[in-house]
Amino acid sequence: MQFFFSLGLLVASLAYTVYGLVTLDLVDSIGRPGPGYFPLIIGVLLILTTSYKSVKTLKTMNSAEAFDQDETYLTDTLVTIGLICLFLVTLKFLGAILSMVLFVGAFLAYFNRGRTVFNIIYSLVLPIAVYLLFNVALRAGLPKGLLD
Repeated sequence: MQFFFSLGLLVASLAYTVYGLVTLDLVDSIGRPGPGYFPLIIGVLLILTTSYKSVKTLKTMNSAEAFDQDETYLTDTLVTIGLICLFLVTLKFLGAILSMVLFVGAFLAYFNRGRTVFNIIYSLVLPIAVYLLFNVALRAGLPKGLLD
């Protein structure tokens, strides 16, 4: 089942990248990098890492092991895909910062249970760091949503 988990993440990574490229501009109206660079950079990194993991997992297992694994990876895969889809849906409406806070917070609440203080701090610090990188340093702009 680990292979299917990796494959599910790869499919979600591809969907995230394609959706970001289709709905967001790489260049804004005055020629500066636009909000499309965020999904492009993150999406390509996700595709590379999930592709590597999928191939590595496929090489180390035999065909009988593919279906003998327990079902825990299926649940994790579905939760991850659901959270990514929710992030994509809320990106334009809520804006990049609020969507990232919700995505990282929900992801950590599910996968990093019991570390509530760390999860809250991390889900606030990461979006702020991404905002500072893309909006302030690179002047690329991120979807503002409700914060506009």
